Amino acid sequence: MRRPQEAKRSGEPGWSWRRAVIFPLIIFACWRLMVMENAPDTVVNQTIAWGWIILIISLAFFYTGFATAQDIAAILATRTGLPYATPPVAVDGEPLGYQPEPYEPPSRPFDPRDNGSR
Repeated sequence: MRRPQEAKRSGEPGWSWRRAVIFPLIIFACWRLMVMENAPDTVVNQTIAWGWIILIISLAFFYTGFATAQDIAAILATRTGLPYATPPVAVDGEPLGYQPEPYEPPSRPFDPRDNGSR
Protein backbone atom coordinates (compact mmCIF):
# COMPACT_ATOMS: atom_id res chain seq x y z
CA MET A 1 0.00 0.00 0.00
CA ARG A 2 1.26 3.44 -0.92
CA ARG A 3 2.15 5.84 1.88
CA PRO A 4 -0.03 9.00 1.88
CA GLN A 5 1.65 12.23 0.90
CA GLU A 6 2.37 14.79 3.59
CA ALA A 7 1.12 17.74 1.53
CA LYS A 8 -2.38 18.06 0.09
CA ARG A 9 -3.02 18.46 -3.63
CA SER A 10 -3.48 22.19 -3.07
CA GLY A 11 0.09 22.38 -1.77
CA GLU A 12 -0.99 22.99 1.82
CA PRO A 13 1.26 21.07 4.18
CA GLY A 14 -0.30 18.13 5.97
CA TRP A 15 -0.80 17.90 9.69
CA SER A 16 -0.23 14.18 10.13
CA TRP A 17 3.13 14.55 11.92
CA ARG A 18 1.83 17.34 14.12
CA ARG A 19 -1.21 15.28 15.11
CA ALA A 20 0.95 12.21 15.72
CA VAL A 21 3.05 14.16 18.23
CA ILE A 22 0.66 16.62 19.82
CA PHE A 23 -2.35 14.46 20.67
CA PRO A 24 -0.48 11.75 22.62
CA LEU A 25 1.43 14.45 24.52
CA ILE A 26 -1.72 16.35 25.46
CA ILE A 27 -3.53 13.13 26.43
CA PHE A 28 -0.57 12.11 28.60
CA ALA A 29 -0.39 15.56 30.23
CA CYS A 30 -4.15 15.56 30.94
CA TRP A 31 -3.94 12.04 32.36
CA ARG A 32 -1.09 13.04 34.69
CA LEU A 33 -3.08 16.08 35.78
CA MET A 34 -6.13 13.90 36.44
CA VAL A 35 -4.02 11.47 38.52
CA MET A 36 -2.99 14.38 40.73
CA GLU A 37 -6.63 15.20 41.52
CA ASN A 38 -6.66 12.93 44.60
CA ALA A 39 -3.10 13.76 45.68
CA PRO A 40 -2.61 15.57 48.98
CA ASP A 41 -2.97 19.32 48.70
CA THR A 42 0.61 20.46 49.19
CA VAL A 43 2.66 23.25 47.67
CA VAL A 44 4.73 20.69 45.75
CA ASN A 45 1.68 19.06 44.19
CA GLN A 46 0.19 22.46 43.41
CA THR A 47 3.41 23.43 41.62
CA ILE A 48 3.49 20.16 39.68
CA ALA A 49 -0.17 20.57 38.66
CA TRP A 50 0.51 24.14 37.56
CA GLY A 51 3.44 22.87 35.47
CA TRP A 52 1.21 20.30 33.74
CA ILE A 53 -1.37 22.99 32.97
CA ILE A 54 1.36 25.23 31.50
CA LEU A 55 2.60 22.26 29.43
CA ILE A 56 -0.88 21.62 28.02
CA ILE A 57 -1.35 25.31 27.16
CA SER A 58 2.12 25.47 25.57
CA LEU A 59 1.50 22.38 23.46
CA ALA A 60 -1.79 23.75 22.18
CA PHE A 61 -0.18 27.13 21.45
CA PHE A 62 2.75 25.61 19.55
CA TYR A 63 0.41 23.28 17.64
CA THR A 64 -1.52 26.23 16.25
CA GLY A 65 1.27 28.81 16.41
CA PHE A 66 3.70 26.87 14.23
CA ALA A 67 0.96 26.26 11.69
CA THR A 68 0.25 29.98 11.61
CA ALA A 69 3.96 30.74 11.20
CA GLN A 70 4.15 28.22 8.36
CA ASP A 71 1.17 29.86 6.65
CA ILE A 72 2.72 33.32 7.05
CA ALA A 73 5.99 32.06 5.57
CA ALA A 74 4.06 30.65 2.59
CA ILE A 75 2.22 33.95 2.13
CA LEU A 76 5.49 35.88 2.15
CA ALA A 77 7.18 33.39 -0.19
CA THR A 78 4.38 33.43 -2.79
CA ARG A 79 3.36 37.07 -2.23
CA THR A 80 -0.31 36.04 -2.28
CA GLY A 81 -3.18 36.03 0.18
CA LEU A 82 -4.06 32.39 -0.48
CA PRO A 83 -0.73 30.67 -1.11
CA TYR A 84 -2.10 27.12 -1.22
CA ALA A 85 -4.75 27.80 -3.89
CA THR A 86 -4.17 26.51 -7.41
CA PRO A 87 -3.18 28.87 -8.95
CA PRO A 88 -2.16 31.13 -6.04
CA VAL A 89 -4.70 33.89 -5.47
CA ALA A 90 -3.94 37.47 -4.48
CA VAL A 91 -5.47 39.10 -1.44
CA ASP A 92 -8.20 40.75 -3.54
CA GLY A 93 -9.17 37.37 -5.04
CA GLU A 94 -7.65 37.77 -8.50
CA PRO A 95 -5.63 34.77 -9.74
CA LEU A 96 -1.94 35.38 -10.18
CA GLY A 97 -1.61 33.91 -13.66
CA TYR A 98 0.67 36.62 -14.99
CA GLN A 99 4.43 36.73 -14.97
CA PRO A 100 5.97 40.13 -14.28
CA GLU A 101 8.01 41.49 -17.15
CA PRO A 102 11.74 41.19 -16.60
CA TYR A 103 13.62 44.40 -15.98
CA GLU A 104 15.59 45.68 -18.94
CA PRO A 105 18.13 48.41 -18.27
CA PRO A 106 17.92 51.52 -20.45
CA SER A 107 19.97 51.59 -23.64
CA ARG A 108 21.77 54.78 -22.61
CA PRO A 109 22.74 56.22 -19.22
CA PHE A 110 20.42 58.62 -17.40
CA ASP A 111 20.75 62.26 -18.40
CA PRO A 112 19.02 64.76 -16.09
CA ARG A 113 18.72 67.25 -18.96
CA ASP A 114 16.68 64.77 -21.01
CA ASN A 115 13.12 66.06 -21.41
CA GLY A 116 11.87 63.09 -23.46
CA SER A 117 11.99 64.86 -26.86
CA ARG A 118 14.85 62.78 -28.28
